[in-house]
Amino acid sequence: MNVAIAGAGIAGGYLAGLLEQRGISPDVYDGRDHATSCKCRSCGWGVPMDINTYLTDVGLDLKDYLIEPMSPMNFDGLVAETPLCTIHKPRLLRDFAGAAGVKRQNLDPEKAEDYDIVVDATGITRALLPPCSSELTLPTLQHRVAVESNGNDRLGAGVYGNRIPGLGYLWIFPLGNSHYHIGIGGIGHIRHDSLLERFYRDSSGMFSFTGQCSCHGSIRVASPHYSTPFYVRRTRNDGTPQLVIGVGESIGTVSPFTGEGIVHSLECARILADSWPNSEDYTKAVLARFAWMKKERETLDYLLSPEGKSGPRMRDRWRFFRNARRSGIKLPMLEAFRQMGTLSQWVENPDL
Repeated sequence: MNVAIAGAGIAGGYLAGLLEQRGISPDVYDGRDHATSCKCRSCGWGVPMDINTYLTDVGLDLKDYLIEPMSPMNFDGLVAETPLCTIHKPRLLRDFAGAAGVKRQNLDPEKAEDYDIVVDATGITRALLPPCSSELTLPTLQHRVAVESNGNDRLGAGVYGNRIPGLGYLWIFPLGNSHYHIGIGGIGHIRHDSLLERFYRDSSGMFSFTGQCSCHGSIRVASPHYSTPFYVRRTRNDGTPQLVIGVGESIGTVSPFTGEGIVHSLECARILADSWPNSEDYTKAVLARFAWMKKERETLDYLLSPEGKSGPRMRDRWRFFRNARRSGIKLPMLEAFRQMGTLSQWVENPDL
């Protein structure tokens, strides 16, 4: 059985390592250049500490990638303990790639004919699968900045929905040595660059910011339920069958509320490896495991509708609270219901 993986990101690189352990040696292709200094698109590099359970499966250790814990963390003024941290994502991707032996080129249609199974791990591009049944993406802008305190204060990690005049949030993630990822993800008629500049102006009394690099991107927040089909069966030119199957962000394993996809993509890759190569069982398992993402997507659809302009309903606030608890964030329930709703705050100021 000849297997190719298109994409050596989090899902594709990890899947390659899992398949190798099962005696399957896939060819991994990745010719993408994100034109950023880290060769990654917009991503805060934030993950929960329990990512280590996935890394140990392929002989890696979180301590080799850990940058800084993010506890406590500020959520729109509500400070909470979290199990979150930042990791050196480029180093992790290099180590995934080192184990897999990546071919630094895209998998073109002619070359794809050589493979019985082709995995689409191309993320937001979804290059080899048909379009999602109902697409929804979150545009992002992220800066890497050096931060100098004008006093004794230290810029802390945080997520702020009340700074966004639309559906989204601003994040501040520490990268060590006084460097940070500061970014904005927002759906609707918002100006990401103006909002970041306003944040810097508002914070200029306490901190000085020096830009290091900048990147735009989009995150698929459609949820797996609305990112079907996960696979297609084709007939190759020689008449033999071929299976094309998606993994990770290409099939929507990203939290619609937070845009977090690293751990979810690792879990999706593990499900695919455990189901290999049964595409029907894989589809059922992914839809069942990430059923909560469908509810989050439904909340986004509501908040983007005319009816949702009045703000989140009780069920939506409950979903925000459950999302925090799922991530291990220790928020007091009553205060969280009041605060977490602002992470999806919808205000009528679209020109900002």
